[in-house]
Amino acid sequence: AINMVGVLLLKPEDKVILFEFPFKDIESILLDPSENFVTITLQKSDIEKQRVFVLETSEKTEIGALIASYCPSLANWIREAEAPLRRVKQITNEDRLRLHNQLINCRRALVDSNTLRKPIDDGKGFLKNTLRKLSAKKLEKLRAEALTNEQGEVYKGFSHTYWAFSKMILPQTLTNLPDPDEQGSLEIFSLILTYSGLFPVNKEDANVNKEEEDHVLLIQSVLDKAMKKDCLVNEVFLQLMKQTTDHPEPNSRVNLRHWSLLALACSIILPVDKIVRKYLLAHLKKCSADFVTEEGKYARFAERCFQKTLGTRRRQWPPSKQEIMCTINRRPIYARFHFMDGQFHAVEFDPSATAQEVLKLVKAKIGLRDTAEGYAIYEVLGQQERSLLNDEKVADVMSKWEKYRAAGGTLSRQSRHHMFLFKKHLFLDEYINLNDPVEKELLYYQVLCDLRSDRFPVTDMEAVMLCALRAQIELGDYTSGVGDYRQVMSHCLPPRLLVNLQKEHVSMHHQSLLGLNVEEAKQSFLNLIQCWPLHKATLFDVTQSFTSNWPKSLWMAVDQRGVHLLEARTRNVLTTYEYESIMDYTPSLNHMLIITGTDKKQSKIIVNTNQAFQMSNLIREYMEKIVEGRERAKSIQNGPDMMGVMATD
Repeated sequence: AINMVGVLLLKPEDKVILFEFPFKDIESILLDPSENFVTITLQKSDIEKQRVFVLETSEKTEIGALIASYCPSLANWIREAEAPLRRVKQITNEDRLRLHNQLINCRRALVDSNTLRKPIDDGKGFLKNTLRKLSAKKLEKLRAEALTNEQGEVYKGFSHTYWAFSKMILPQTLTNLPDPDEQGSLEIFSLILTYSGLFPVNKEDANVNKEEEDHVLLIQSVLDKAMKKDCLVNEVFLQLMKQTTDHPEPNSRVNLRHWSLLALACSIILPVDKIVRKYLLAHLKKCSADFVTEEGKYARFAERCFQKTLGTRRRQWPPSKQEIMCTINRRPIYARFHFMDGQFHAVEFDPSATAQEVLKLVKAKIGLRDTAEGYAIYEVLGQQERSLLNDEKVADVMSKWEKYRAAGGTLSRQSRHHMFLFKKHLFLDEYINLNDPVEKELLYYQVLCDLRSDRFPVTDMEAVMLCALRAQIELGDYTSGVGDYRQVMSHCLPPRLLVNLQKEHVSMHHQSLLGLNVEEAKQSFLNLIQCWPLHKATLFDVTQSFTSNWPKSLWMAVDQRGVHLLEARTRNVLTTYEYESIMDYTPSLNHMLIITGTDKKQSKIIVNTNQAFQMSNLIREYMEKIVEGRERAKSIQNGPDMMGVMATD
C-alpha cells in the first residue's frame, strides 16, 4: 500500500500492517530492469535492524511511479528515457553548423587516410535509399535536400549516400579488408538489417534455425564476430554509423533499433582506428543536439557509453542477455552481490564498470567507509572462487557465466551456479579496523564461514567456547531448556568436529556468558580467533609428492608475512617462506612452483592445486602492498631529514 506518508506492507486477509516505511526513512527505491523485483533500502539508523527489503511484483513500474509522484526525491530510478525533457544548454544554429562541419571534416579525414573502399557508382539516384513511398511534396523536399547534401559532401567520389542510411544489403565492405574478412563483414551487415527488421528471416526455410530470430542472439552474433578482429571492429562501427545517419523517420522502430545497437557497441568496445573513433564521436555529438526525437536520447546515451568505455580494459566476451536488454533500453545493468552472512544487495552499474568501480558502489551500499581497504569481489562457481582483478569488467564476467551455462548441459546444477561474493581479500594489519561496526560484522561472518567450511583449525576447548559465544549471539542469555544447541553448533563448526563435541559442555559455557550483549559476544569471538598466529592467512588445499617427510595433503597459507605450508586441518606449520626469500613463483593449470633462497643457493617446491593462479595473484598483491608500505615509510622518514638539512643550510 502506498499513500502520501509512505509505503506499507499489509496482510491481504485482514489488512493488518506488518511493516511501515515513511518516505523520510527510505534511502532509495530500485526497480529491477529485467525481473519483477522492487528493492526498498532504508536509511541507516543507530538501531540495528533490517535495512533492505526485496519485493516481487508484476506492478513494479506502477509502484515506482506512484512513489516518485508522492516523493520526487525517490525518483532516482527514473532514467532519461522516462524523465521529463531537460535542456542543460540551448543548442543554437551556429552550434549545429559547427557540429556538422566537424562531422564533414572527420569524413574527409577518413577518405584521405585510404581506410575506406571507394563506392561503386551504379548510376542509381537518391530514391534507392528511401524507406517508403512518400507524398509528391515530401518527395520533392527530400530530393532537394539530398541534392544539396550531395553537392556539398561529394569528396573524392564519396557522396552523401555512401554515409547515409540504406535498407539494401551492401554490395561491398565500407573499409578495405583482406579477402577472408570481406564476406564476414557483409554477413554482419545482413545481421544488422535482420535485427532492425529490414531483412526478414525466411521462416519457411528449413535451414534457418528458430534461434536466429531471437534478437539477443542476433546482437550477440554481430558483436561476437566484430570483436574477433580489429579491422572488423572499425567496419562494424562504420556500418552502424551509416545506418544511424539521416534516416527518413528518426522515431521509427528500424532507426531506434540501429541506434540501440550502436549504443550497445559503444559500451562494449570502441573503434581501434583513431580516425574512425573521432568520426564516431563527431556523429554522436551531432545527433545528441537533437532534443525532439528518440534518436537524440539514444545518441546522448551512446556518447556517455563511449566516454565511460574510453581507456578501459578490452572486453573478452560479447554481452550477456541481461546486459543487452538493459543497455538497449538505456538503463545501467545490475547484479546481485552476496555477503558471507547470506544476504545480498542488488547494485546497478555501467557495462564498462571495472571491479574496482563496482567495489566502491557496493561499499557505499552497505555503509562501509570509503577508506576501508583490502576488500574484493569474488566470482563463485560451485565450490571454486576467484577474486576479480581491479581492471576486470564485471559485465564481462557475467557474459562468461552465460556462455558457460549454455555450454554446460552435462554439469550438475550446483556446479553451474554462479554468483558475486563481497569479502575481505587482503588481511594487512593497517587494513583491519574493528572499531568500524560494518567491517566488524563483515569479518565476523567471514571467520564464521571459514570455521563452518573447515578452513580454520581449532582445539576442542576453543570449539566449545566459540559455540557458546555463537549461542549467546543467537539465543541471548542462557535459559534452562530453551534453545537447540545442536543447531547452534552446526552454524559454527564443520560436521567433522561436531562428532566429538558435547552440547552439555557448550550449554555450561553459555551460562558463564550471562549479560554479554551481541556486539561484546562478537568481539570475544574474534578475540578468540586471533589466538592463532596465522588467523589472517588465506588457506588453499594442495598436495605434494616432492618429499616423503611431509603428508601428501597440505594447506598452503598466504598472509602478510609470507607463504606457509601446514599439515591439512591442523596448526602444525611445516615450513615458512618469507617474501624476502621468494625469488620466483609460477602458476600453471594444476601446479604451483615456488623458488626460494638466494642467488647462490636456491630450492624449489612444487604443489598440486587447481587454484594456482588465485594463489599467485594473492602472493603478488601482498608483495606489492609490502613494497608500497616501505616506500611510503621511507618517504615519510626522508621528509623530516630534508627539512632538517634545509633548516641547517
